[in-house]
Amino acid sequence: MAVAAEKTKDTTPPSRPAATFGNVMAASLPLVVASIAVMGVMALTGLVDPLAAAVAAVLLILAAIVMARPLVQNLAMSRAYGATLERRDIVDPPRLRPAPGADDLQQLLRQIHALLAARDGQIDELRAEAGRILDALPDPILMVARDGHVARTNKAGRALFGNDVVGRDLAAVTRDPGLLEAVQHACDKGESSSIEVAVMVARVARTYGANVAPLPVRGNGGPAVMVVLHDLTAIKRTEQMRVDFVANASHEIRSPLATLVGCIETLRGPARDDREAWDGFLEMMDDQGRRMTRLVGDLLSLSRIELNEHTQPTGAIELATILARTQTALEWEATAKDMVIRLKLDDNLPPARGDASEIEQVAYNLLNNAIKYGRAGTEITVTAGTRKLPPERARMDRVPVVWFAVRNRGDGIAAEHLPRLTERFYRVDTARSRELGGTGLGLAIVKHVLNRHRGDMTIDSAEGEGSTFTVYLPVADTAEEEAAA
Repeated sequence: MAVAAEKTKDTTPPSRPAATFGNVMAASLPLVVASIAVMGVMALTGLVDPLAAAVAAVLLILAAIVMARPLVQNLAMSRAYGATLERRDIVDPPRLRPAPGADDLQQLLRQIHALLAARDGQIDELRAEAGRILDALPDPILMVARDGHVARTNKAGRALFGNDVVGRDLAAVTRDPGLLEAVQHACDKGESSSIEVAVMVARVARTYGANVAPLPVRGNGGPAVMVVLHDLTAIKRTEQMRVDFVANASHEIRSPLATLVGCIETLRGPARDDREAWDGFLEMMDDQGRRMTRLVGDLLSLSRIELNEHTQPTGAIELATILARTQTALEWEATAKDMVIRLKLDDNLPPARGDASEIEQVAYNLLNNAIKYGRAGTEITVTAGTRKLPPERARMDRVPVVWFAVRNRGDGIAAEHLPRLTERFYRVDTARSRELGGTGLGLAIVKHVLNRHRGDMTIDSAEGEGSTFTVYLPVADTAEEEAAA
């Protein structure tokens, strides 16, 4: 939860109030009346001279006023101190003036101050303990005031919505109309509800189950509604993965399966004794079987990546090592087409934030495509470097990035195809893609890997000249600073 700003305590004792003439006279009135009465009786009975009695009465009145003045000041300071306590400003008690009963009154004020200070200490400790308990909960929690502002949250809530979430309007934190309506309903009707909400985190949609419950309101700014969010993204992605896998597999595997069945029927029937036909059909069956193997492998890989797409990797990787390893792995394929893979990497590339195996898969897919669709006898260039900021067309946060680009010399890609290249099973030339062994999932895998890494890819192509695929990844140090913020 957000750490509440510590209340600044004013330890300055209340100023000493002035004792007004009316207050002093009111306090000394009984003594004054008694003095005048005694002097009057003594004067009437002749015990004292009337003039002397009058002088004595005046002196007694002055003495009473002088004696009552500190008592009135002490009472006024005590009353002012009580007013500060009513405002919950726990300050040191005032220093009383010497007067009858002042020591007892001073001790009473000190005891009151000690009790209230101890109470405030207990309240602060209870608040801190409640904060620690909330921060230990794995689910994001938002406590919303009646005016719609977030009054409190926990560590998981700050990680999801940002460290500045406390004090912001809930409509600015999440624009999900269902959640805003549920919070308003809880404020107005005092009824709980459970809904599903969608939250965008670094361009990746995440699904949460939200439990919205009203709270007893204490004061105008206190929380009126508590929203507890439970992450359902993995469950939803698993369900969607199953649906997509069945749909895609049934669609894409139908052709090779039909070819395999046709070959088997032919070999069992008309070509049973034709040994020359057997070699051709067996080669066809081998091609279709390998195609299905690649297809199922890519589908499973894509499903695994999509399942974890909402979780950003935390490791640091060396791009130079990954690119060199990928070059070695594909060198024999390039040599088969009389092609050369040439690395031109900047010195001292900073580490990127990511998962080494997934980024290696990105590099492998891009280099493999460059070999497949590049012209024989040409050069494939792999370059890498750093930028202070990603390019404007890259959908990334404005942070330093490390990048690498793969350029081939091929037929190029028409501009109308570029926006759809990362869609699964999208092919510019379906027949050529299948002939070259493509599954139509390579660039879709690249896109989802980069989404998980909070990176991006741009594509530049000119027909007849070739294509350049550039990948951008956040620098590892920058990602660590953001995570710690």
